[in-house]
Amino acid sequence: MSSPTISVSTVIDVYYTLLELGIDKGFLETESGIRLAELENPDGRVCISKLKTLWDIALTYTKNPAIGLVVGEKVDPSRFSIVTQASFQCETAREGLEKYTRFFSIVNQAASLALNIEGDLATLEFQFESPEFYSISEMERTMVSILTRSHYALGHKAIPKKIFFQHAAPDYLDQYETVFQAPLFFDQDKTAIVFDQKWLDTKINQSNPHLLNVLTDYAEKLLKKLQPTRTTQSKLREFIKLNLCNNDNLDVKLAAKKLNMSRHTLYRKLKKEGVSFQSLVEEVRQKEAKSHLKENIISISELAYLLGFSELSAFSRAFKRWTGESPAQFRDHALQTPIADKATTGT
Repeated sequence: MSSPTISVSTVIDVYYTLLELGIDKGFLETESGIRLAELENPDGRVCISKLKTLWDIALTYTKNPAIGLVVGEKVDPSRFSIVTQASFQCETAREGLEKYTRFFSIVNQAASLALNIEGDLATLEFQFESPEFYSISEMERTMVSILTRSHYALGHKAIPKKIFFQHAAPDYLDQYETVFQAPLFFDQDKTAIVFDQKWLDTKINQSNPHLLNVLTDYAEKLLKKLQPTRTTQSKLREFIKLNLCNNDNLDVKLAAKKLNMSRHTLYRKLKKEGVSFQSLVEEVRQKEAKSHLKENIISISELAYLLGFSELSAFSRAFKRWTGESPAQFRDHALQTPIADKATTGT
């Protein structure tokens, strides 16, 4: 399987930041493996491994462990990806985020992005196909840029309710608190920003329906071109996640139809990737269960239904098999974790 790629828009801000700080262009091109000319092609793509190398260079050269936060606060519309540009032409923040999540694999093939709405809260959630593709500096840049770009598009910064990171709390936690100004949680199963759902109705300042159609058509073509390189299991995880609460839809035949292939072909592809349909269902259920319990937004009974269990007792038995704890015990331990207490502000 070929290595996932990222859009040049993902690296362009840190690359130009280093050039602006005085790093030699030739040295940067040689060490990162990314030529400056590549960044001039808006459809250009680079191997994701080069992103980690670029951040390693940035950390070494600047000697600033918080360089990801610094780069994330930069806003240069001329460097926006087609995905960002399309999202900014929508009428509301909700439509813009839906557009961005739809096309996120254009930006980064190694991760998925979902907008989940439950009750009064909306969560923008990142998940990675493999831990090796998770970069602390890149996630710092990405999370800060969401807030700074919301200011650019809406006229004011989005105000998060909570922010979750998969990495441990950094030594420069005070800088996180200054930048994000929201309760922070580390060592989580996901990286996510939680907003008040009402914020999604905010109007975007300069939406343009005609330009939106043009950019969307172009993004669809790019997405279609990239999709064949994604693994079968990554696409199947998305299908499973969307159908967890409806067991009738958690069927191999329906999944194969959704992925535009026969059941036999789906089985063959999964076997080649070393997984089974049922193991993926179990994996997604377990990940979603842990994530919701840590957030503590919905009740355990509601969670059991959301995950497709007919009875709470069935969910409890399955969860204990996964973790050795009951759902209530896991939730209580997660909420009492010292690192969460230490790294949480505003509560």
